[in-house]
Amino acid sequence: MQLMAKPERTFGLIVGIEKYHETAWNVPGGGPADDALKFAHWLHQHGVPKENIRLCLSALEENHQLIGECGLTIELATEQNISDIVTNFLSPKSGDLLYIFWAGHGLITSERERRLLCADANKQNWQNLDLNSLLVLLGSDKFQIRNHICIIDACANYVLESKGRPTNLGGKAFLSGQPNPVSQQFVLLATREGEQAKVNSENKTGYFSQVVREAFAAANGNFPPNMREVTEAVKQRFISLDKKQLPTYFYSRSWDGDIEKSHFNPFDIPHDIPQSQARKFVGRDEQIEQLHQLLQANDVVAITDVTGQGGVGKTELAIQYSWQYLEDYSGGCCWLNPQGIDLGTQLVEFGVVNLPNFNPPDGLSLAGQIAYCWKKWQAGKVLLIFDDVKDWKLIQPYLPPKGSRFKVLITTRLNTGLVYPSLPLGGLSEDGALELLTTLLGKDRVEKELEFAKGLCRFVNYVPIGLYQIAAQCREPGRVLC
Repeated sequence: MQLMAKPERTFGLIVGIEKYHETAWNVPGGGPADDALKFAHWLHQHGVPKENIRLCLSALEENHQLIGECGLTIELATEQNISDIVTNFLSPKSGDLLYIFWAGHGLITSERERRLLCADANKQNWQNLDLNSLLVLLGSDKFQIRNHICIIDACANYVLESKGRPTNLGGKAFLSGQPNPVSQQFVLLATREGEQAKVNSENKTGYFSQVVREAFAAANGNFPPNMREVTEAVKQRFISLDKKQLPTYFYSRSWDGDIEKSHFNPFDIPHDIPQSQARKFVGRDEQIEQLHQLLQANDVVAITDVTGQGGVGKTELAIQYSWQYLEDYSGGCCWLNPQGIDLGTQLVEFGVVNLPNFNPPDGLSLAGQIAYCWKKWQAGKVLLIFDDVKDWKLIQPYLPPKGSRFKVLITTRLNTGLVYPSLPLGGLSEDGALELLTTLLGKDRVEKELEFAKGLCRFVNYVPIGLYQIAAQCREPGRVLC
């Protein structure tokens, strides 16, 4: 995407939040405020007038000197202030290009909406912006700046879901008009769904923001930079950083449906992946990569339990894999429970709820319903997960045709009668088990009795469920470790 834009007709909404009303959410050491300042300076250095740049910051006290030195007007990064800037300042403006840069916390709702937390957010009032609705507003006839480049350095995980986040987040959803036929948008996100945006605490910067700045600097002063080239440089750099996050983008041109994607628009992939129940997922990076390689080479792969006793983390590994590689499965990810209602019903219900033009006729037999699913599923590679299979015969009628675009992942304790390639799963490594126990009980507590903690890990054979059970007992009043 190469836009033509005059600097004097370019605008910027720049947000950097490292200090929140909920102090537990503060970014240790900072980084987002400085990243936002550097982006605002980059705009100004390329000829964008100061009055066209709205800079909203919430910096830690230790970084307040950055604000005093910046020479730009600083505004509060609250939900009300940011939404007012969008609706009352930017919407009426006529211009060539709008840059939006956001560095701070983000999350995905249970409805798969990306939300960006504002500085006044706390556990009672989750002040946030609905990114999806903001993009729709920008691309409508209620917004006069027709081209938009959005760079979002924020997490897209579900970690807060298990810590009491309310189902209905509220937040600012923007009202839009009719689609603008000449609008173009390029959205570059630091993370895919389920990933955290990592911060380089030593250098006080987000890894993503830093890499984007490097890519801009390599553009040899071209304004605006070619975002295709920028994105390719960012993605290649992240491969070498190995930060377990993958920047992703989508580019839409006009309302007639033209979309080009590097990784599929994370808002558009249907799935029903369960939320992770793990306090921390450790020690399985190698297994996730092995699993991915197995699924590239085979139609059906099983995660098995070498202990035969359960609790080694088969389901959690499948959940983590599904989130990490969701964008490889643009046709969707369907989670099936053989212990629940009929598998055929589960498949059809997923299709009816999530897939366009999926309307199986009445009166079909079970075999007919299943055949309809394989024929009418939306385009793209699909991942099906059969979780906790106790009898191979039960799932046989529901497996897709061999050699098709459907991949099947099975979790099972069964170690006999296995006819599929498998990834045997046992306990964690010693270091991984100790890391999990430290997460569950706290660093000070484990370090105080380190050798005893290591012995507890050995006692449960480094199996995750055993560590969770130990942690539950250790939390009882009066206990030191156990």
